[in-house]
Amino acid sequence: MPKTIRNKYDEMLTYENLMKAHIESRKNKSLKKDIILFNLKQEEYIKYLYEELKNLTYKHGGYQVFYIHEPKLRKIQKSKYMDRIVHRWLVDSFLYEAFVPQFIQTSYACIKERGMHKACIEVQDAMKHCTNIWNEYYILKMDVKKYFQNNCKNISIAIGDILLQNKSQIMIYRF
Repeated sequence: MPKTIRNKYDEMLTYENLMKAHIESRKNKSLKKDIILFNLKQEEYIKYLYEELKNLTYKHGGYQVFYIHEPKLRKIQKSKYMDRIVHRWLVDSFLYEAFVPQFIQTSYACIKERGMHKACIEVQDAMKHCTNIWNEYYILKMDVKKYFQNNCKNISIAIGDILLQNKSQIMIYRF
């Protein structure tokens, strides 16, 4: 059932919440050039961001596009650091509590108290369970080429049909 969030914007828009979002956004990235430059005047930037959000004049600053080549060629679009602070504030203040409780138990990526370590343990437990029940089982590891750029519905539906036909022997994990 859809969840509506009302009348929380002004309550959640505080200098302290934006500073928390900044601290969360810079974790493990504090040596990057854009974050170092932001930290030099962080109070001023957070105040500016607060005023922009308060006056409803904030506009997303666009993306920086670059490519990585390992393990394969990928196009990356990175938001400017100030926009990432706003993203973090929005997720922490509004989206996290509205959406995460609705996720299936085997969703692990970007969820607090979960992650790759817990996902690996769960997969190992599921493999033991499958061995006990069926003795033989299959693991499907797949990567749909450029899935997020051109989500091809026909491919997704075909994969879903295959999974549904064999649902008695498949456990689905989302990472």
